[in-house]
Amino acid sequence: MSIDPTGNPVRAISAARNLYAGVLLLFKYKVAVAAGSPEKAALLIYKTKGFQARINGEGSVDAVLQQENRTVDVRDLQDLFKALRISTDWGIVASLQTCRNDLEHLHAQHPMEDINRFLIALFPLLKDFMINEMGANPYELLGSTWEEMLLNHEFHTKTLAEARAKWRVLGVLEHTMELFQSCLCRACGSALLEPNRDDVASKLRFDDSEFRCSCMACGQSDSFTERLAEELRYAKEDPFDDTALIIECENCWHPTFDLTQGICHLCTYEQVPLKCSDCGTYLTDHTSLCDRCEEADHQMRLYEEEVRSRRGEG
Repeated sequence: MSIDPTGNPVRAISAARNLYAGVLLLFKYKVAVAAGSPEKAALLIYKTKGFQARINGEGSVDAVLQQENRTVDVRDLQDLFKALRISTDWGIVASLQTCRNDLEHLHAQHPMEDINRFLIALFPLLKDFMINEMGANPYELLGSTWEEMLLNHEFHTKTLAEARAKWRVLGVLEHTMELFQSCLCRACGSALLEPNRDDVASKLRFDDSEFRCSCMACGQSDSFTERLAEELRYAKEDPFDDTALIIECENCWHPTFDLTQGICHLCTYEQVPLKCSDCGTYLTDHTSLCDRCEEADHQMRLYEEEVRSRRGEG
């Protein structure tokens, strides 16, 4: 399971294919074991394309099941697992499939980091499945491959913990850290974002708009507060709705104030947000109506004035 250290994208795609195929093969093996016999296992594992009926020498009808050379896919396995009461985390399986597809079709610029994310997601899935569903020690089934996966997972977990500790040393609040943990590098998708070392050395405050977070995997640097604001907008706002739910904070002046919670996710300044008295939309200024309701109110006043004017003329 060694991966080319040069980050060759062809090798990365091949590795992702093999890892994903290996997971499905393990699932099929479990189904075959649960079937109880080779004959029943074949019926469950191979796709069926129909059956053939024929009259035998005794005049009765024989039905022969026709099976394809292809084995069952993910959707079939989900149905089989449900029927056989076998458990796994299908959400992780879906994320593995997405990662493999991204590598194969989107020409990833950082294939090694994508493979690393694949392995990090794969580790708990395999561990839980082998122990809970197969009753086996992962090392007994995977040998040295399991040792490599374990080292990779432990290294990533340790590095991630160190990166987050650096933010806490700078004074980043726990509330902010909870949100920032979901931020990923915009270039390679890694979660290994640490305070930019040059900015730390120059004594720049973390809440300065110029302070950067840097990816430990690919070196990409971005404004810390901007990444935080982007993550907030992604989590809170509807991309198909113009309504702003993340606005500038009146205390720290960063675009990290959450109208839905009445709190700034950077400095934790709290304020009860104002709402439109007509429709309940959050207001970004100290008025009683939102722009839409104010315009509707204005048009209604013009209409009423016109009606009164016509009545006067009559």
